[in-house]
Amino acid sequence: MTAGALFACKKLRRLRLCLICSPLLCLAAGAGSVWDGAYTKGQSARGKGVYLEECAKCHGENLAGGEGAPPLVGKDFIKSWYGKSAGDLLDRIIKTMPTDDPGSLSHRQYADITAYILNQNEFPAGAKDLDSSPAASKDIRIEEKK
Repeated sequence: MTAGALFACKKLRRLRLCLICSPLLCLAAGAGSVWDGAYTKGQSARGKGVYLEECAKCHGENLAGGEGAPPLVGKDFIKSWYGKSAGDLLDRIIKTMPTDDPGSLSHRQYADITAYILNQNEFPAGAKDLDSSPAASKDIRIEEKK
């Protein structure tokens, strides 16, 4: 076998190893995108109830926003949050909502509300709840539909 052929063979083996391992590494690292299923249907359902009680008075029942309250669905929402993470969104909600008493809900309630917002933006549900810690969700990017 020539040196060039040996080099090509080693390169091919490395490529195969990368193709086999990279999906496993992605699964081990958690969801990389909201399109990978960052919350569960049950969590979103819990979030809907809390959202209607705590958030709808400003953001509207349909999440379209209101006077001084930005929309939580649609193109404007995606444009504002594109490239940021679900953890960033969760962190913002924890620190600023509700505006008259920020931080007054449990971290689980905030995560459930975030899951509901993701659901209403038609991001798919997955097998695991969105973590209630913003740091744990920093690797879940908010992206436009692929």
